[in-house]
Amino acid sequence: MERTAVRGRLTWQAATVTGLTPETAAVVTIMLDPPDWPGHQAGQHLDVRLTAEDGYVAERSYSIASAPGEPLAITVERLEDGEVSPYLTEELRAATNWSCAARSAGTSSGNPPTPAR
Repeated sequence: MERTAVRGRLTWQAATVTGLTPETAAVVTIMLDPPDWPGHQAGQHLDVRLTAEDGYVAERSYSIASAPGEPLAITVERLEDGEVSPYLTEELRAATNWSCAARSAGTSSGNPPTPAR
């Protein structure tokens, strides 16, 4: 998948779901593997773009649940009237591919800063 970056916009990239950990009956942690992931920092968010078979696109933003230096993960709570969370908590399976983009800590848009070394 080709990546594009424009100042102030997100850089979308493909990610594969590598694991799912049920936390409660309504909460699941989703582990992701975006091959070109530059790393993340505390406070960053991950935007997720899901495309239905009929072409409908839904985008949501989730706080990154994994610590810097650990594999990328988000934790999602199912909302009974939600459009995306029921799919993520009940139907999503490992090996599913989707698009994601990181938001910088403390900003509303942008690409992730380079992690401290």
